[in-house]
This record gives sequence, structure tokens and C-alpha cells, in this order.
Amino acid sequence: MAKLGKKKIIAVRDLENRLGSKKFLDFVAACEAEFKAQVKDISDYVLANQDINMVFLSGPTSSGKTTFSNLFTKSLTAAGRKTHLISMDDYYSLSEPRYDAEGRPDYEGPDTLDLELLYRDLQKLQRGESVSIPTFIFKERDRIYEEHKKITPNATDTYMIEGLHGLSEELLSQVDENKAVKIFIMPYAKLVSDHSIIDKTDMRILRRLSRDVFHRGSTAISTIDFWPMIDAAEKKFVPGYIETADFYVNSALEYEYSVIVPKAREQIKISLKLYEQGKLPPSNNVKPGVYYADLERAVKESRRLLDACNQVPRVDPIVVPKDSILQEFI
Repeated sequence: MAKLGKKKIIAVRDLENRLGSKKFLDFVAACEAEFKAQVKDISDYVLANQDINMVFLSGPTSSGKTTFSNLFTKSLTAAGRKTHLISMDDYYSLSEPRYDAEGRPDYEGPDTLDLELLYRDLQKLQRGESVSIPTFIFKERDRIYEEHKKITPNATDTYMIEGLHGLSEELLSQVDENKAVKIFIMPYAKLVSDHSIIDKTDMRILRRLSRDVFHRGSTAISTIDFWPMIDAAEKKFVPGYIETADFYVNSALEYEYSVIVPKAREQIKISLKLYEQGKLPPSNNVKPGVYYADLERAVKESRRLLDACNQVPRVDPIVVPKDSILQEFI
């Protein structure tokens, strides 16, 4: 069973003391090296155990699953263990989502995935049969199949399956757990001043809204308005997944507070200004015909986060290495 370990506590004054190009770049390098050491430790374990042919990764939204999976897969492949990455996001069901009472779509439950298709594909791979891995097109709620994602397995290949429900009992029951490694990833840290100002959940909200604004055409308030759906699912599933995992990866990078938080702050300010001017665009995280699920709550939460973000010193995102997990969010 994995354990979260000690929560990282970062003080605003420590971030301020790191300012200065040389000092901060050294800080970035140390944080990135610490994260990559976690990748190496687990990949070394897999490489030392030849029977392992399945690696399962779970983690809540904005934990860095995509980057960790890519780094881990490349690490094993570079060491001679060819490893194929399979994202559970490509196995979303084609049916229309359910909505909560306030109009938020449910993309979080395991029943929103076509697990039967995933099971069949994993069983084929274990039998040595070729499999075409789908690509899910969220805007059209459809799947396409691309030639470059076809897997023709060899007996020594390893498969990495990642997604929120990558450690679900239903999924793990389809494989020999003696030949599997189970990993849980999540940032576990908080930022403090004279009191706690940004906790581990706040940081993932800020990561998520930064990503959604720049890559998914959302607004900061829209992401914050959707968060109760995410939170409800995580409270239901995450504790069990942590307990199931063999390894825990803390994906919090101390320097990210000076990079992600200021970017998120600007987007929150933009959203609040539009709201105050009566020009806030409709949310893209609710069912058709609904403006926002709970706009009053989302605005109140946005203002709380903005107050916290205003206390954090800013550093240019150019300091973020190209292979950092933070690239998912900037």
C-alpha cells in the first residue's frame, strides 16, 4: 500500500528569497531533479522485475499523469523494455454524459468509460494479438483509429495504462496483479504565509484553469464552476486508489507557485472583470441551455483564490523545462 508521505510546505518568503535568475534556475533544476528521481526509482523497480508487463497509473485531474506517463514510458523503452502508453481518456463512452442537478456533465465516473472495449484490448495484447488503440474526439464524442497507434506486441513488451480510474478494481481484475505495478500520482503540498493560503486542491484548480483557458477555450470561472463535479468523484474514488497503489508520486514542484499561480491569477482577474461588466461568456462545462451551474459560488471562490494568488511572486514561465510536468498547464 502506498503512503502519501510528508506534505511539502512552501512559504511565500522562501519563494521571494529564491528570486534572482541564477538562484531561481538552480531552484527549478533541483525541483525537476527530485521529480525525475521518482520516475527513475519506479522504472528501475520495473526493469529489475522481468515478470512485470503492466503498469497502471491513477491520479486526480491536474496531477501530471500525462507527463509522468510519457517520461516513464520513455525511460523503460530507452532501457530496452519497449513500453506502450494507453490513455483511458481514449476509451470514453460514446453515449451522452449524465448531468448533476445543476447541469454539470459527469466525465469522472468509471461508467463514463467504455471499459468493456478497454478490457478486450488488454486481453488481446496479453494473448499477443495486434490491437488498434482508439483516439477519442471529445468535441464530436467519437473515436477514430490511427495507424501509428496500432500495437503489434512482442512477448517482452510492457504496457502502461493511465487515467483517473487506472487503479479501479474492475480494471485490475482483468490482469494478473503479480505481473503489474500500481502507481498513484498527486501533488501534495501547500503554500503558506502567516497561514495556509493555497492548499493541494487549490493548486490543482489553478493548474486546471490555466490549462483550460489556454488549451480548451474555457474561462477561469467556468473551470471553478465545474470543480464540484470533480471534487465529488475524487472523494468517492481517490482514497481507495491510494490504498491500492504500490508507489505514490508527489508531483508538486515547489517552484510552480511562482509560475502557475500568477498565470492563473491573470485569468481569474479577466473572468471577474467580464463578470462585473456583464460580459462573461457562457460556461462550456454545463449542459445546453444552462449559463453556469452555480455562478454565485464560482464567483465567490474565484475571489478567494485571487486574494491568495495576489500574495505570490511571479516568475516568467520561460524557466519551465520542455519536459516538465508543468508544461501541461502553461
